[in-house]
Amino acid sequence: MIKVEHQSEIAPEELVKTSIKFSFGLTSLGAQVVHGVFQAALIIYFREKMLLPEVYIFWAFMFFAIWNAINDPLFGWLSDKTKTKWGRRIPYLALFTPIMAISFIFIWLSPTKGEIGELGVFFYMIILICIYDTAYTAALLVWTALGQELSMDHRERASIQIYSLALGVIGTLIALIVPSLFLDQPGREGFIYLSIILAVLQFITMMITSFTIKERLEFSHVDEPMGFFDAFKNTLKRKSFLTTVFMNFFLIFIQSVFFGNLFFYTYYAIPDFNSDLLLLLVVGFTIAGVGFGTYYTVKVNEKKGVKTAMLRAIIFHGLGFLLVGILPGIFAVIGFFLVGIGMYAAMTLFNVAFAEVIDEDEVDTGRRREAAIMGINALITKPAESIAGGFIAIMLLLFKYTEPIGGEQQTQSDLTILGIKLAMGVIPAIIAFLAVFIYNMNPLYGKHLNEIKTKMYKMHDEKKEKLQEILPKRAKE
Repeated sequence: MIKVEHQSEIAPEELVKTSIKFSFGLTSLGAQVVHGVFQAALIIYFREKMLLPEVYIFWAFMFFAIWNAINDPLFGWLSDKTKTKWGRRIPYLALFTPIMAISFIFIWLSPTKGEIGELGVFFYMIILICIYDTAYTAALLVWTALGQELSMDHRERASIQIYSLALGVIGTLIALIVPSLFLDQPGREGFIYLSIILAVLQFITMMITSFTIKERLEFSHVDEPMGFFDAFKNTLKRKSFLTTVFMNFFLIFIQSVFFGNLFFYTYYAIPDFNSDLLLLLVVGFTIAGVGFGTYYTVKVNEKKGVKTAMLRAIIFHGLGFLLVGILPGIFAVIGFFLVGIGMYAAMTLFNVAFAEVIDEDEVDTGRRREAAIMGINALITKPAESIAGGFIAIMLLLFKYTEPIGGEQQTQSDLTILGIKLAMGVIPAIIAFLAVFIYNMNPLYGKHLNEIKTKMYKMHDEKKEKLQEILPKRAKE
């Protein structure tokens, strides 16, 4: 049994091969490619290409939020109950990956207002984004749970997330830069062809993950699943879960506003500056911040633990957004470097934070429930994406955004520019500092966390022994 208090080296059984980390991270690349486009292009595509009014977009995201509240905990609970020879995560990843790719393509194939009317486009948008999100939820939820099961060591978990982040950044760059080459052009044919190429990339990378990673069967074959309502009760009573989940809610809202507002910001926020060059500067400063932030945050995690690393990263995140909102003209792009420093925590390290919540839960309940807990997390946090979309639509409406005429983008008023900068800078900064206040109350650190880890490793030794007794019996059945 590993005694965590005196542990200086990672136990051999908790080490993960580099090839497995890379294969795991490929799903991040594929998912970020399509979901980054989904987040960044959905609003501007349906507003400027399909000419759907802001009110319809707002209500589409509100219906979307309701659907999000249903599917996440359900898939998490089902995954934890699943027992197959491949495990309880891989089958869902392999099944929903192609559905995710196909539905992503069909989002952009919406009939026009002239063909089916505004209401028709509105309902088409709702149906397709709900189908896409169902597949995205099922695939990414089990993928996240799988990553937390590969190792129980917080340093190795952070290392896995670095591969996920590095490959995910590549996907994000593709998602942010390439679509802009088509969105500001008349027509939508080029963007549709692009969506097909990106969907194929997503399909290939995620299927590689599903065929190359093997699960730890002691959790799926030894642990007895918890009932649906008991799963809720045992999760929501946990202070560590509540502080982590609400921190995550605010970070997801901020990220969704960042991606959803990015093209509006680069097209309109600095009127006398070339929008393509501004996009490159924003992305460049952000990526540079991500690189430094990953190195800095990993070092803090190794020395101080996940909680301290998360708090410091979110503070940088908030300061960056504040600078974006208050600095004049092109100087505002400096703030995106600090925004990037916090992105490693916002996009990947939070998974390590949740893994420690799951460790605590396993010690208390005797069951390893990654997918159920992450599903309940998603129940609370996924609506943040929808709320962010509605928030952007309302800000555009309140600050008098002018839609394109004849496919040509219009010059925006000073009031509209102010609204875009508030939505991209000051408001996300306030929310980031609120996330810091909440997560600072998380109890998982220091001696208490070490005691949990020691008990958990002892339980895993016992589960491995029991697995050796179970497998021969099931092979005969």
